[in-house]
Amino acid sequence: MQILVYAQEARSYIEALREAAPEADVFGVSSLAEAEPFLEGTEVLFAWGMPPAIIARMPRLRWIQWLGAGVDLVVRELPPDVILTRVVGAFSTVMAEHVFAYLLALRRGVFAMRALQREHAWRRITGLSLRGRRLGVAGLGSIGAEVARLGRAFGMEIWGLSRTPRGEELCDRHFLPSQMGEFAAGVDCLVLVLPATQETQGIVDREVLRGMRDDAILINVGRGSAIVERDLVEALRDGRPAMAQLDVFEVEPLPPESPLWDLENCYISAHCSGPSEPRLVRTFAAANLQRYLSGQPLVGVVDPRLGY
Repeated sequence: MQILVYAQEARSYIEALREAAPEADVFGVSSLAEAEPFLEGTEVLFAWGMPPAIIARMPRLRWIQWLGAGVDLVVRELPPDVILTRVVGAFSTVMAEHVFAYLLALRRGVFAMRALQREHAWRRITGLSLRGRRLGVAGLGSIGAEVARLGRAFGMEIWGLSRTPRGEELCDRHFLPSQMGEFAAGVDCLVLVLPATQETQGIVDREVLRGMRDDAILINVGRGSAIVERDLVEALRDGRPAMAQLDVFEVEPLPPESPLWDLENCYISAHCSGPSEPRLVRTFAAANLQRYLSGQPLVGVVDPRLGY
């Protein structure tokens, strides 16, 4: 059996995969040119940052382990007889910590205090607590569930939104995507952890944003397609929501000419909330390979109809 790893850090996976499948031929590449000799013979593909169109050139392919949580690009190119799995659980802790790093910093006025320090200005800023505030989590998969759990630890009321009742037990109140307007209007902090699907495309638009509280914080660590960016620019200029922290965007890298860069109440990170624990991803990939070889059910199987 031939296994191909296509990723910038491909060689870091090889040892773990060879240990899981000692009889297999495991190759690592980081570009299309390097991958060319292996396309025809590959049965199992571990990939991240790969041009999805090359899947059509892999006639023996039976399983793709995508080395990330979001599979919206690759699922469009998926042949009907190929299984696609995504990483589940490995990003939950670090992404939830990213969310609360910003929630705490923004609520407690950390950035404002730093600005005063640069001015040598002794001025007290009264920080606000998260306790008793209402946290809205849109998307209740493994990452959203961890955000909700941390919210509970901070004494927050939890509202959740998802396509199905899955994760409903994590919440004080549960909403469906069709109720996004009511959901967003009722929370102090709105965290988006939504996958990229037709249902979530542009789900946060002008109408939803205008309904949010004027002291609300919006954080998006899911997919940039969930927010209509031109509407968000207008909304932030109007101060509703009060602040936004964006880790994902409609176009990445975020173009230099985007007005989001210059908005004082917009805090930007470069799609880096999750991939800080590569060891966990390698462990997940190797364990799933062992399941594949032994005929056990794989973890993180994607439903192509749903897109996640």
